[in-house]
Amino acid sequence: MQCMNRWAVGWSLLWVLSMGGRVVPVDAGQLVYLATSEDKQITAFDLDPDSGKLVPRFRLETPGNLGPLCFSPDTSYVYAALTGTPDAAAAVATLARAADGSLQLAGTAAITGRTPYIRTNKSGTILLAAHYGTGEVTVYRIRKGICTAELLDRQKTEREAHCIEIDPSGRFVYVPHTEPNKVYQFRLLGDSGKLQPLDPPFAPGPDPDHRYHEPRHYAHHPTLAMGFTSNENGGGISSWKWDAQSGKLTRVQTLGTLPPGYREGSAAADIRITPNGRFAYVSNRDTEKRPAGSAFQDTLAAVAIDGKTGTMKIVGHYPTGHFPRSFCIDVTGHYLFAAGQLSNDLFTYRIDQKTGALVHLATYQTGGVPIWVMCGSVK
Repeated sequence: MQCMNRWAVGWSLLWVLSMGGRVVPVDAGQLVYLATSEDKQITAFDLDPDSGKLVPRFRLETPGNLGPLCFSPDTSYVYAALTGTPDAAAAVATLARAADGSLQLAGTAAITGRTPYIRTNKSGTILLAAHYGTGEVTVYRIRKGICTAELLDRQKTEREAHCIEIDPSGRFVYVPHTEPNKVYQFRLLGDSGKLQPLDPPFAPGPDPDHRYHEPRHYAHHPTLAMGFTSNENGGGISSWKWDAQSGKLTRVQTLGTLPPGYREGSAAADIRITPNGRFAYVSNRDTEKRPAGSAFQDTLAAVAIDGKTGTMKIVGHYPTGHFPRSFCIDVTGHYLFAAGQLSNDLFTYRIDQKTGALVHLATYQTGGVPIWVMCGSVK
C-alpha cells in the first residue's frame, strides 16, 4: 500500500505540474502505455514529439494482476493478459480504445494459464499466447474485437515458452524457448487458428557452450528476410535467416550484448528493432545479489544492422532501470522507453538516428512492478 500511495502522490503531482493545475486538451500524437502488475493499472502518457517528455493522460484499473499487452491490428483494441481475476486464475482482458487513446474494459476471457506474451494475427480474428510454465501455445477466437475463451488450438512444446510472434506475412509463428535453447516454428492456417508445426518443429539456438544462448524474445526485421532473438543466458543477440516459403529459421550470427569487461550475472530480456530496421536493442538485466545501497549495472545494448546483409555490430551500452524486462520504441523510431521492473521507474531516451546511440532524457517513477510498456498513435 505504501508503494501505491507514493505512486498516486507522484503521479498526481506530475499531472498538476505538467498541466499547470488545469485540464488542457492534448493534440493528437502518441501515447505510451505502461502496465504495472502490483497496482493492477495501465497508465497512459502523452509523448511530446519534440522533447520526448511524457505527460500522464489517464489510468485504468484492471480486474487482475497485469502481464503483457498487445494491440489489435488496427489499434482499436488493447489486449491485456491478467492473473488472479475474480473469475479466473488467468485471463485476457479486451480494452476498447477510443480515438483519443483512452481505454475501457470491454470484456475478459479465461485462458488455460499464465502467459508472458500475447499477439494477434494480421486480421485480428485470433489471439495467440505462449505459456512458460506448462510449455505450450494456445490460440483463442476474437469476435468483433473481443477476445473470447473459445480455444482454437493447443500445441504442446516445452517448458519456458517465453514469447510468440508472427512474421509480416502472417503465415508463420515463432516461439522462443529459453532453457531448451530452441525457437519453435509453426505455420498458421489462416483464420482457423490452427497451428501446424514445421519440419523440423524448432530451430536450435546457439551452441549451449556459447555464453550467449537461450532465445527469449523474437523480433522480425521490417525489410530483410531475417529474424532476431534476444538470448537470455549471459546476455546476447542472434540473427536468423528466414525462408519466406517454408517459414524455417536458420541461425546466422550471435553476439554478446553485455558491456566490455562485464563478467557478473546478467540475463537478456526484451528485443526491439527500429521501424527503419537500422538498429536493434536488447535489455540486459543485472542478476547479481549486490550489497544494500550498491548500484545495479543493468544496460540496454544498441546493435547496428547492415541494411543489405543483416550483419550485426554492437555500437553501445547504456545504463537503465533495474531489471528492464520490457521496453518499446515509439512509432517514429526516435524514442525508446524502458521499464525498470524492480526499480519501479521508466527511463526515456532519444535515439540518435545516425549512430543508434541512446541519449537519456528523463526517469519517471512508476507504480509497483512495471511489467510492460508499448507505444501507440492517436488521432
